[in-house]
Amino acid sequence: MMQKTTTHAHASCIDYLNAEHGDYSGDKMRESLSPDEVTKGLSKAIRDECQKYPKEPVDRAVANVRQAYTSRLSEITNKIRNNTDTLKSNGGA
Repeated sequence: MMQKTTTHAHASCIDYLNAEHGDYSGDKMRESLSPDEVTKGLSKAIRDECQKYPKEPVDRAVANVRQAYTSRLSEITNKIRNNTDTLKSNGGA
């Protein structure tokens, strides 16, 4: 996914969506590895963003996805910190 988004970073989303099927990087090992759930989710998010704005550059779609994920990760991190702080202040009881 990283290679695809960096290869097509200055292309339009239409180009990215069209290239999604059939590009082969030449790296058999990388191509044979199945993507993890995070990679699938990010790829789907970029594809969805590109479908919303097909004439926008791919790097803008990637930036929008990055911003959304960063915001969400920040929320999750804050919840974890708050729960940890609550456990520590309650003495685990």
